[in-house]
Amino acid sequence: MLALLAALAGCALPGYDSGAVDGSWYNFGRDKTATYDEELSKQDIDYDPRVIQITPWLIRHQDQERAQQTLSDAQQQISAAPATPMNYTIGAGDVLQVIVFGHPELTNPAGTDSSEGIQGQLVGADGTIFYPYVGEITAEGLTLKALRKRLAEGLSQYIREPQVDVRVRQYRSQRVYISGDIVKPCTVPITDVSLSVLQALDQCDTLATKEGGGVGVQNVILIRDGQSTPLDLNQIYATGRPVPLRPGDRLLIDDSANRVFMVGEFTEQMALPYTTGGMSLNDAIADAGGVRLDSADTSTIYVIRGFVDSVPERDGGVRTVLRPNVYKLDASNVSGLLLANQFKLQPRDVVFAAPASFVNFNRALALILPSVDLLFRSYLIYDRTGN
Repeated sequence: MLALLAALAGCALPGYDSGAVDGSWYNFGRDKTATYDEELSKQDIDYDPRVIQITPWLIRHQDQERAQQTLSDAQQQISAAPATPMNYTIGAGDVLQVIVFGHPELTNPAGTDSSEGIQGQLVGADGTIFYPYVGEITAEGLTLKALRKRLAEGLSQYIREPQVDVRVRQYRSQRVYISGDIVKPCTVPITDVSLSVLQALDQCDTLATKEGGGVGVQNVILIRDGQSTPLDLNQIYATGRPVPLRPGDRLLIDDSANRVFMVGEFTEQMALPYTTGGMSLNDAIADAGGVRLDSADTSTIYVIRGFVDSVPERDGGVRTVLRPNVYKLDASNVSGLLLANQFKLQPRDVVFAAPASFVNFNRALALILPSVDLLFRSYLIYDRTGN
């Protein structure tokens, strides 16, 4: 029995390894036969992680970084000062209403609704409308003011100084498309009033999870002209700079980005939703039910952050860099708990509570003892049968 336990001392035991971070698993991709980003760029990748102790100086440094944090270049380009009302451009499918003051017979020439139940002038698929005394007019691509002028010029041959107004009864040609982590994709029409990301999300009635609850939308990917721009709505609207939308824009709601993963020796291993106001390490540990005092090594709690990053090169290319930061907290005393209350987590952080020294050994022993007991009982039965 002692010889068996001694042999197991050099074997791999189940559970997590609470030792130092080993860089061997970062070597994925260095093999020339592997399919990875560096095979495309033919650039070396830095896999070396950085282990940083959580101290009061680190807390102070992170507070200063958050105070100086600004929008990324991509977010600054698409966000602007409060947008002014836009000149709406007529498109195919729009329903227009032409009003000729003093001539009610021209305001609704047909006198009744159209065959589609639409009262007004429908812009056809070819972008044209037909109006009495004026004929066929290409309305697509014109503003309301330009179309009003065209109609007035055509009617001036029959009516002295016609007073014409053009309104849009139904906006159907230009839309914004919303999909992602919602029950059903939806579309929001573009009107003569500027539309921001927040207004578009507010008009999407299907913005709810499959379980029927509401979605706390924080991360949205704006797809425009083939370019994808991640948006942190809390950060953008904290600066007071709304993001105006354009016809054809697509909004992809990515709710999976707002999570913090709790693994290891916690009461519950789970993915926590990242709150709008931020989340401290203490908050996350409490939401996971706390660490298991019977198995966790409270002096070794890791926060793993930033798996993938990229940096520009002098030749204009981009070099992929995998340089994660591993923050280590000693929560075995009161000072560590105070630091955990001030250490702010970020979305996609992985919080890992390492097991205590003999936990893995005890777990392996618990797996082996039933087999040893079975062998011992079998030996006793065999011995008694032989006697």
